[in-house]
Amino acid sequence: MSYPVRIGAVALLLVALLVGLVVRETAARTQGTELRLTMQALDPRDLLTGHYAALDFGQALPLGAACPTGLGPEDKPGWIAFTPGPVTARVTGFAADRASAARLGPIVAKGKASCWRDTSDLKGPGRVALDLGVRRFHADQKRAEAVEAALRGREPGAAIGVLSVGKDGKPRLKGVIIAGQRMDLDWK
Repeated sequence: MSYPVRIGAVALLLVALLVGLVVRETAARTQGTELRLTMQALDPRDLLTGHYAALDFGQALPLGAACPTGLGPEDKPGWIAFTPGPVTARVTGFAADRASAARLGPIVAKGKASCWRDTSDLKGPGRVALDLGVRRFHADQKRAEAVEAALRGREPGAAIGVLSVGKDGKPRLKGVIIAGQRMDLDWK
């Protein structure tokens, strides 16, 4: 077999693998359980990766509320339990295995979590930090700037990340809701 034929065969194989990956991830995103979480945006752009809004799904604890079951100040990997609310879901627990987390909330996802509370004032603010592996919402420049403008200066909870938790427990970003307008990921 000549070199041009080999190169062509390898190129076709790589294209087929890429298309298969996109189809598999799209199916997992479509078939997963939808999870809506409050979010805050961080740094909106990077010259090397394009326009995006960096996402933070951490949650403030209500005044006087204890950290969810299984969470402490150390950042640890495992299964995070969520309970849906009228608008967004809240973290309700954490466990090392999926079965234990499922007893703490109806939606469980793989990730890292920790909980911080000011021990000098237990009625003061606290925060649950989440790392779900979803860190950025890439968009064209116009949409990324619109997300950035909508998030800048808004109160926490004004923006919502829409995730899909697949059967494998992996959260995948489906889109964002900013000021009541949903922007879904698409391949257009």
